[in-house]
Amino acid sequence: MRLCYVANPNSIHIQRWVRYFAARGHEIHVISTRPVQSSAPPGVTLHQLSSPSLPMLQNLALGCQVRKLVRALRPDLLHAHQITPDGWQAAMAGLHPLLLTAWGSDLLLAPHRAWRYRLFIRWALAQADYVTCVSQSLAQAARELGADPSRLEVAPWGVDTELFCPGPSSDVLRAELGLGQGPVVLSIRALRPLYNPLDFAQAIPRVLEQAPNTQFVIRSHLYDPELLGRVQAVVKQHGKESAVRFVGDLADDRAIADLYRLADVAVSVPSSDGTPQSVLEALACGAGLVLSDVPSLHEWVRDGQEGLFVPVGDVEAIGSAIVRLLKDSALRSQLRTNGLELIRQRADSRVWMARAEVTYEQMRARYA
Repeated sequence: MRLCYVANPNSIHIQRWVRYFAARGHEIHVISTRPVQSSAPPGVTLHQLSSPSLPMLQNLALGCQVRKLVRALRPDLLHAHQITPDGWQAAMAGLHPLLLTAWGSDLLLAPHRAWRYRLFIRWALAQADYVTCVSQSLAQAARELGADPSRLEVAPWGVDTELFCPGPSSDVLRAELGLGQGPVVLSIRALRPLYNPLDFAQAIPRVLEQAPNTQFVIRSHLYDPELLGRVQAVVKQHGKESAVRFVGDLADDRAIADLYRLADVAVSVPSSDGTPQSVLEALACGAGLVLSDVPSLHEWVRDGQEGLFVPVGDVEAIGSAIVRLLKDSALRSQLRTNGLELIRQRADSRVWMARAEVTYEQMRARYA
C-alpha cells in the first residue's frame, strides 16, 4: 500500500510507526507541518510544508498545502496522528479513507483551550472514516465530541518487548552519568508544564531526608528552556545538585531501555494523560511506578499492584510514594512481577501493529 501520514516526524512514536510499515514493504510518505529536525527513516519520504507568515491563516494555509500534496501522491490511505492540528489538516485533503489517531491532550485538553479548537476537532472527527484512540478515556472524549461509535476503536500501540525488558543495569551508563551505587529514581516524561517536573523536583529533598543515598535522573528532552531553569533552580535552592542528573536526547530505543533499567523507581506525574508509551516501557523494564491518579492510567495499572498512584500536584504524596518503594523491596518485587505479566498479556507491540495493518487493509478494501 501507499500510506501517507500527516504527523510530527520528530516524534519518536511516529518514527517507530513508519519504520514498522516501511519494513513491511509499504510505500511511506510523511507530511510535516512542523520544521523537520531529523532525517527520514529508511524507506520513508518526508514532505516538509512551509508555514505561512500570518499566524491567523496558518491552519487554513497548511491545510491547503496538505490537500494539494495528498492529491498529487494519491495514497491508498491517509492517516493523521493527533487530532490537533494534524487531524484538521488531513481532513482538509478530502481524501478517503481517512484514519485519525488520538494521543491524549489533543482530545482531553485542546477542546477546552478555545472554542475554535473544539469546532475544528468536531469537524475533523466527522470527516474521518475511522478513529483510533490509545485509551478508553480518549475514546469517551471522542464520542462526546461527535465521533461515530461504530467507527471508533481503542487501540494502544504496545511495547517492543524484545528491547524493553528486564535485565542488568548498564555499568557503563551508570558511570557516564556519574551515578554511585545507591538507588535511582527516574523522571521519565519530557520537561513540559503538562508533566509537572517542578513537582518532581520539589519532592527530591523530601526523599533524601529518608533515603539519603538516592540518586535522581531527570529526562530533559523536548524541554521548555524556562521550565528547565526553574527545575534546576529548585534543585540548587535545596543544595541537592550532587544527587541529580539531567539526561537529554538519547541515541535510540536501546539507549532509552538501558536508562529505564537503571531505575528502581520511575515517576510520571502529569496533569492529564492518554496511554503514555514511556510508562509502559518503564513497566516492561521492571521499574517501580509512581503515577498521577488520572483516569487513563487506571485502564492499565492497579494501585498497589502494578504501581502507586498519587494525586495530581501533591508533592508530599510523590515523595512519600517514592520513599515507600525504595524502602519496601517486597512491594517493588510484586509491582515488577505484576507489571511484566500485564505487558506480556496486553501490550506487545507486535500484536497491536499487526492489528493496525489489518485496519489499513480493511479500510482500503472498503474504498477500492
